[in-house]
Amino acid sequence: MTQNTCETKSDSKLPSVLLWGAKSKARIIEEMLKESNSGLADIIFDNTLQAAPFETPALFINDVNVLRSSVSRVTHYVVCIGGEHGYARVRTAEYLERAGLSPVTLIHERSFVEPTASVGVGCQIMPGAVVHKFSTIGKHTIINTNATVDHECTIGDGVHVMGNAAITGMVEIGNYATIGTNATIFPFVKIGEGAFVGAGAVVTKDVEPYTVVTGVPAKPIRKNELKFFEDVLLQLVR
Repeated sequence: MTQNTCETKSDSKLPSVLLWGAKSKARIIEEMLKESNSGLADIIFDNTLQAAPFETPALFINDVNVLRSSVSRVTHYVVCIGGEHGYARVRTAEYLERAGLSPVTLIHERSFVEPTASVGVGCQIMPGAVVHKFSTIGKHTIINTNATVDHECTIGDGVHVMGNAAITGMVEIGNYATIGTNATIFPFVKIGEGAFVGAGAVVTKDVEPYTVVTGVPAKPIRKNELKFFEDVLLQLVR
């Protein structure tokens, strides 16, 4: 079960939701919406697929022209783009809001978000995740299963903290950064914008923006490049 913090145009019915992307994350998000009774996945859009890869009552669309003519039937959206694609997630959200849609924030009932913590719009907080006291989570960020964000952390927009990652106290993570599965970030460390921390890494020192680090202790191995293809979204809002 989840908590939905979006506002609806009408209290008489559930929000009608567009899922942008039709792969594994869309399947999970559709189920979270149903479990919480907080919205209905009415349209699933993915121009890279011929059909949805899972059974769904939602209307599947892979042509942006068809989506443009159908978008009035939905009021809200969830961007179903995970992994290291936080920049694409945030930019996609900007276009969908230009199309008149509102973000859905999903906080799983079996996660724990401390009342003194702050969670931005469009976030997805998965089962077993913990966000501790006085931490701030930016918009369109994913805190995945059993990940922990300890006290007084600042997590930026479009971040993905992957499963079982441990963010210790007073850490700062810049926009669009990715923290890999089972990684550990030591207290007071700053992770730069667009950085990528590899799975299982132990980060004891600050990480420069747009840098990939791996290992124990973590060391830089290359630069990270953020990607976003906006052609389809430009067609949607033209």
